[in-house]
Amino acid sequence: MPTFILFAPTEPLGWGFIIACAVVVGGEMGRGLVPWVNDLSIRYIPFFKARERYEVTGSTFLVLSSTLVFFIFDKQIAALALYFLAIGDPLAALVGRRDPVFRVFGKSLVGSLAFALSATGIGYVAAVHPDVPLTWWIAPGAVAAAAAEILPMPLDDNITVPVAAATTMALLAML
Repeated sequence: MPTFILFAPTEPLGWGFIIACAVVVGGEMGRGLVPWVNDLSIRYIPFFKARERYEVTGSTFLVLSSTLVFFIFDKQIAALALYFLAIGDPLAALVGRRDPVFRVFGKSLVGSLAFALSATGIGYVAAVHPDVPLTWWIAPGAVAAAAAEILPMPLDDNITVPVAAATTMALLAML
């Protein structure tokens, strides 16, 4: 999604996000209202996690947050925030599983460090694109994303991470 934000024409992409939201929200409603739809989804769609049988999926939150940051923030900030999530979150999980010692709120501090460093790195790699400025606020945005991932919040981190990162970068970009 972040790559689409950088390269696709804005208006068709906006409609694409709106349609994607309608599809995923409709799918979640179908899963919630019709038990056999949920059973088939869990059985045959490989990206569902066991805990998502009775919860909204992380991918639904990802589509919703992508749409939100796309419409609220400048495209380079939205793309960076989503790159932070796409690279930092799985890396934090991968590294964090191997670190049973340093834990806060049930999550690994080493995983969070991996998140912040990898998000900063992907931010500077993305800055190769002419629409993404190489600026000082990339690193604070990555740290805000990592903080949103480790802190216990009632919302899914697929929403909190890109919103926290984009908000931080947008505010700092105004300075």
